[in-house]
Order: sequence, then C-alpha cells, then structure tokens
Amino acid sequence: MPLTLPQSSAPLQQSLSRQLLGLGACRAHSHSPTTHTRTLALPSAPLGQTHKGASSTLLRSLRLSSTARCFALSALTMAPPPPATGTVDTHAIETNRPIVISGPSGAGKSTILKRLFEEFPDKFGFSISHTTRSPRASEKHGREYHFVTKEEFLDLVDQNGFIEHAQFGGNHYGTSIKAVEDIAEQGRICILDIEMEGVKQVAMHPTFPRPRFLFLSPPSEEVLEQRLRGRASDKEEAIQKRLKQSKVEMEFAKSPEAPHDKIVVNDDLDKAYQEVREFIIGKNA
Repeated sequence: MPLTLPQSSAPLQQSLSRQLLGLGACRAHSHSPTTHTRTLALPSAPLGQTHKGASSTLLRSLRLSSTARCFALSALTMAPPPPATGTVDTHAIETNRPIVISGPSGAGKSTILKRLFEEFPDKFGFSISHTTRSPRASEKHGREYHFVTKEEFLDLVDQNGFIEHAQFGGNHYGTSIKAVEDIAEQGRICILDIEMEGVKQVAMHPTFPRPRFLFLSPPSEEVLEQRLRGRASDKEEAIQKRLKQSKVEMEFAKSPEAPHDKIVVNDDLDKAYQEVREFIIGKNA
C-alpha cells in the first residue's frame, strides 16, 4: 500500500530510501508530470528493529500526523507484496522467441499466416489482446479478447504489464506480457500481428526479451492500391486512409530506426510464403 507524501518532502523521502537501501526496499517515483505527489514504495521484506527505529525517526521528520506515522511504520513491516505484473518469465519467452510481423493492410499478412498455421498447427499461437470496448454478441471474454474496464486497462499500463498498447476510436487495445508468456509456456511461438506504433513499443520495451521482427511489404504502392480496390469491401475514404498509412509504414521499414530483421516483398505469394517460413522456422524444417 503506497504512502503519498508532499512534493516538498522529496529530499527527506530520498534520505529514508537510502536508510532502507540495504534491504533493497524503497524507490520513489512521480505518477505523472501533472501530479505533485510522490509515492513511497514499501519494502519487499519486513524490516529489522534497527531499520524500524531509523524509519520511525525519519517519518517523524516528514511532519505527518501521529496516526499517519503509525500507519506508515506499520506498513513498512508488513509481509511482501505480490510480484509486479510487468515481471517477465524470460526463460519461456527466450526459448520460444515471439515473432512480430507487420506490414500495410493488403500486404498479405493474414493469407501467409493462415497458411503457416495450417502447415504447423502445433507450433504457433496468437496472443489474446486486452480491450476496453464492449464485446459483440458473438464474442466471449478470454477467446476473442480480454474485455476489461478502462480503469483495469490503465492500471495494467502503470504496472508495465503491456508490451504494446494503443487507442483507437476511443477504446484501448493492448498485448499483455502474460498473454505472450501463456503461449510460450505451452511450447509455442507467439505471433504478434501489430501495426507500426506497436512495433516501436515492443522494440523499446525495457524488460521484455527482444522478439524477431519481420515486415511484409507489397511490391509497390500501385499494386497495393489494386489489391485494396479488388476487395470491393472498403469505401473510397477508407482506401485512401489505408494507402496514406501504408506509405508511412513502408518508409519506416526502410529507415535506420526500424527494428526489422527481415523485409519480405510479397510480389509472388508462394515465394513470399517460403521466405517467411524460412525466416521463422529455418531452412531445414
């Protein structure tokens, strides 16, 4: 349970943190640029009498009421909290390294992945994403999505529980670390089909082991436009929006900032599938 302290007491809080550092107990952080409070994270193990005495002295110096001091000192000797949600089981994930596949709408990702899953039915898995949108009539919690409230979603964001997340149309969507771990612990490779901003987040995640990144590209913008129009399912406005976004994604994939280990140009479906298959499975599979 966090103890909120006035911003002006930050130096004293840091002093208290140093007193408890021998136990690896304390850390201070600000919640956001606009929140003028600091939080004292409680220790992961009960304190001894020496540390308890030092803590009591320092807490008195924070000008808290006697009730608040008693509560804080009592809390410092409580049992350890549960592990942070952002903790990563690196063994399972490194043994079955996830694959991040991205590319513009119309590049052929769904077709190629469907073929890959059919050829290797027991080797891959899709993670189940979290969302704050309401489930549709045919959808079930834990099958299509993990349906959560906005508060639950943002709590998980604060705990670094997502490897990537975004907001579309007023709703939040994200891939949790646990969802990927669940696939890896089954001995399967998790396939992450995500858009450009999600790719950037995964590549820059501070604790999640680096996946392998693959970008599937159309041979040209002209061919992509032909494919999108050939679907006969999108309105003109949607087509133009997709074309605009595809140009941004293809330019990013060719930039030095892009994390992609391989770019596959889908100018021939069979050839592109073999390249993707070889990158993910290996030549001798």
